[in-house]
Amino acid sequence: MVAEDDLELGQLRLLEVDNRVVVPAKTHLRFIITSADVLHSWAVPSLGVKCDAVPGRLNQSSIFIKREGVYYGQCSEICGTNHAFMPIVVEAVSLDDYVSWLSNKLD
Repeated sequence: MVAEDDLELGQLRLLEVDNRVVVPAKTHLRFIITSADVLHSWAVPSLGVKCDAVPGRLNQSSIFIKREGVYYGQCSEICGTNHAFMPIVVEAVSLDDYVSWLSNKLD
């Protein structure tokens, strides 16, 4: 999560993250979800996805994002004192932009 003092104009308090999940739009996607500590729930309501993250278990969720954009979510399982500080940001980009982003990450 981006600290409140580090937010830039237009960024959302308690919803912006340091590293977004960048995915290609108009592509079938499968997310594999787990947890390292306690029960969590990976939820992005605008994408219609909510999947429990359970320690020692792999859960999966399949989605198809129809349009490019930024989608916000949060942990939706009461999981401890920092529950309110677990935002999720999924950024869906064109396939060309995704390939460029991926090649920059690999360099």
